[in-house]
Amino acid sequence: MSDLDFTICCTVTFFSKKRRTPPNLNNGKYCPHLVIKCAEQLLGVNFIDGEDGIFDKPIQANALPVYETIDYSALQAGSEFLIMEGGNVVGEGVVKEIFQHKPYGSK
Repeated sequence: MSDLDFTICCTVTFFSKKRRTPPNLNNGKYCPHLVIKCAEQLLGVNFIDGEDGIFDKPIQANALPVYETIDYSALQAGSEFLIMEGGNVVGEGVVKEIFQHKPYGSK
């Protein structure tokens, strides 16, 4: 998956001990990195919508990939990941589904 035509549907949990407030997942401005557990590759994402943030409880969220030069293929349904802000782990999650977008003009 080198193109960016997919949405990452996931469940995420943010840690109260790592942030002062839960991030806003709905304004398109929260862009952390995901790191699949047992891997080191930083996968930049932009959260585009999600449930209101509550600490230490799983919530549903959707994110888009950010970098065309990064291979996101390791993100598959069932992949567990950490949510990174800089060098800090602020949460974790699991991929529920990868929703592939259809190219414009295709039938």
